[in-house]
Amino acid sequence: MMKLILSFSKLYLAVSFFSLLVVNCATVETPNRLRKDIDLQGHRGARGLKPENTWPAFEEAIKYKMVTLELDTVLTKDKRVVIHHDSDTNPIICQNVDGSQIQKKSLYDLTLAELQALDCGSKQNPNFPKQIPVPGTKLLSLEEFFELVLKHEKKSKEVYEFNIETKFPDDGSAPDSLVKEHTEKLIQIIEKYKVVDRSTIQSFDMRTLSVSKQKNSKIKTSALFVPTYFQGFLMTIGLGNGYRETILGLAKEKQADIISPYFLYVTPKFVKTSHDKGMMVIPWTVNTEKEMNRLVTCGVDGIISDYPDMLDKVVRKKN
Repeated sequence: MMKLILSFSKLYLAVSFFSLLVVNCATVETPNRLRKDIDLQGHRGARGLKPENTWPAFEEAIKYKMVTLELDTVLTKDKRVVIHHDSDTNPIICQNVDGSQIQKKSLYDLTLAELQALDCGSKQNPNFPKQIPVPGTKLLSLEEFFELVLKHEKKSKEVYEFNIETKFPDDGSAPDSLVKEHTEKLIQIIEKYKVVDRSTIQSFDMRTLSVSKQKNSKIKTSALFVPTYFQGFLMTIGLGNGYRETILGLAKEKQADIISPYFLYVTPKFVKTSHDKGMMVIPWTVNTEKEMNRLVTCGVDGIISDYPDMLDKVVRKKN
């Protein structure tokens, strides 16, 4: 997916002069939002600044006063919920503690203890030159994450929201039983830490949303969508409304509280239609000031970014 998203970004820049003519939200009246303030979310904590999905990254999001901490989860061999983006280990961002290269291996074949034996902070992600390594950083279980956040909240008197994604193999091979087990365990932990009212479960796999609504309808759900390269191209040049209508219909069918598309989907009409259907709009992953400003004028309810510092500067300090 990363290669696809990078291609979208290059495409978006290449034809931005045209897209400004057809989807510039600043030329229209901002629709009424369903929430009072815009929801600023640090993607994978703060992937652009610190090692993704680790406590240093979440601390960075907290530093820049993000409203919501966004994170990914995978179920391990011993049925623990670990905070990690891929369903396989990632040699680009993790290594053995002695500095040697790790091999790509399914998290479903590894225990939480085996995963926490890795160093996932020493290697800088080459796609994020501003990212500062934190050597020796370990992966977190979801329980450990909540313990750390709640400890910080008690000390700082601040309160955060959580946007938690369920991750499965990209090839769509996850059986119904795995989706159900992962989602149910996630909900059990959310209930255990009494954060139901400030948690969202998001996924590209719509089965997660269905299980979540059945298990605990009080937890908000968010439907994630990414376009194909061709769809992204059409939307970049101001076309592709049919694709927008399709994902809006699917999200509504799954009773999603939030629709969370790749930012190219978002136009004033898209936001208004989502609001008319009772869904908030929180696009991802928005990493330029220009796009942040465009989306704010569209009336989005939130923005997910790898750069909480930029979100704080552009969105919060602007409003």
